[in-house]
Amino acid sequence: MKKIIALFFMMILVSAVFAQDAAQTETGSLEDELFGGDTEALVTPEQANAETQKNGVSLTGDLKTATLALESNKLRIGGSLNTELGLKYVWTDPYTKKNDAKKAFLNPAVAQLQPTIGANLFFDARPVQDLKLYGKFLFEFPFEKSLNGTISITKEQMDEILKQYPALKTIPNFPRNGFGYPISVNGSPNFKIWELYTDFSTKDIAFFRFGKHTVKWGTGYFYSPADVINISRIDPEKPTADREGPVSLRTHIVIPKTQYNIWLYLLPDTETFKPQYTAGAAKAEFVFGDWELGVGGWYRYEKAPRFITTLSGSIAGKVAVFAEGVFAWGSDYTYYRDDAALTPYTVKNKPFFQATLGGSYSNENSHTTIAFQYYYNGFGYANTKVIDRIADNAADALNKKNFTDPSLKKYENIAAMGNRGRHYIAFTVSQNKIGTEDLTANLFQQFAISELEGLTTLSLNWRIFKFVQMSTGPIFSYPLSPSSHSKGSIGYNLSFKLGGGKF
Repeated sequence: MKKIIALFFMMILVSAVFAQDAAQTETGSLEDELFGGDTEALVTPEQANAETQKNGVSLTGDLKTATLALESNKLRIGGSLNTELGLKYVWTDPYTKKNDAKKAFLNPAVAQLQPTIGANLFFDARPVQDLKLYGKFLFEFPFEKSLNGTISITKEQMDEILKQYPALKTIPNFPRNGFGYPISVNGSPNFKIWELYTDFSTKDIAFFRFGKHTVKWGTGYFYSPADVINISRIDPEKPTADREGPVSLRTHIVIPKTQYNIWLYLLPDTETFKPQYTAGAAKAEFVFGDWELGVGGWYRYEKAPRFITTLSGSIAGKVAVFAEGVFAWGSDYTYYRDDAALTPYTVKNKPFFQATLGGSYSNENSHTTIAFQYYYNGFGYANTKVIDRIADNAADALNKKNFTDPSLKKYENIAAMGNRGRHYIAFTVSQNKIGTEDLTANLFQQFAISELEGLTTLSLNWRIFKFVQMSTGPIFSYPLSPSSHSKGSIGYNLSFKLGGGKF
């Protein structure tokens, strides 16, 4: 009987929280998981959409090409299927001497044989001249997934609930200081709308795109601080992967008889839908010979405004060079002091800078490609010890299933920064032919200097025959100093790409 009464009061409590503050639940998060966030992409001279562009055609500042992009009267449907089977092992803290090295080797922290089955489908419709309709959808295995979250009830909310339902005080060990209640939704389809937009134009001068699409706003390869619009950041280990953009209205204006372009963006707030939180961005591009200069800015109410510059070109037609600079007045992140209480603070009236410089070189005779980039992140920590403390506290709270521990919110704020330190270096060397074009190799190297961590990835790729390709190699992460918090790891990957392809 006591269990039934307790269950009844728990239902009342949860119902009261939903009525008091529906925003505290995971409803929005579940919807985002199902249908994705905002994104951007356009039909004018921009090579963001591989499906809608022809290989070897440069579209920058080309009014004729921008016009032709909306002249077709066809419907295209296509996509791709990626099918892989991968074996992965990871050994943590491998550089510390072990009492039983054999046991440590035979018991890796991670041992997985994981299938990858992912598909994307797109449609590209041109029902009439000067109008384009485009959509891209992603499907992944497992085709159903569980969405996990937590209903967090604070002490203040609990006090209000107890005023309305004083009988709850009679329940033994009732959590008067608040608690986190885990929730899970099973059977949600693993499906995402990646892009969905329409393009239209007027008088061959202004070209518009409205909807969810990817934006190309930076020139960086491994890092791109100038990309202040897209939802997702570049993954340095997968720099060519698509990034998710927001819902926006984009206007592309081509200056007649020049190679100059103006890009305007209106980005509605898709969380609260309040007009005052609509963001605006603008960028102008100027072409001078082999070089392109971009100047732009981004602004949103109650957020730090940003001014950006981009530069790209080539030296002697052989070495591609790119650079970005960002100036912001204030920071939108929450920082923490390295004291006993991990005191939070914000910085709103101080300039912040970000800058990056890199280049790439390809040699057709040796089939070698090299890319290099340095990134300075003024928003990051010069010393990341406080971040290591927060990460340790959050991991301990999760192990204990303490979902209301304050360290989890602190870690969420830290994770929102992306790159948490200030200095990063990354480079890659690719050998695209080793005796035969069926055999290639790649080296990726990254140094997170502020975090005192290094990462090295080696991969050897062999196309066994037309429809089967093997990739194998080790992954090393390691501390750059004895004072580093990282203990490092050693991993080994072996994967087979089986069939699949584009259509």
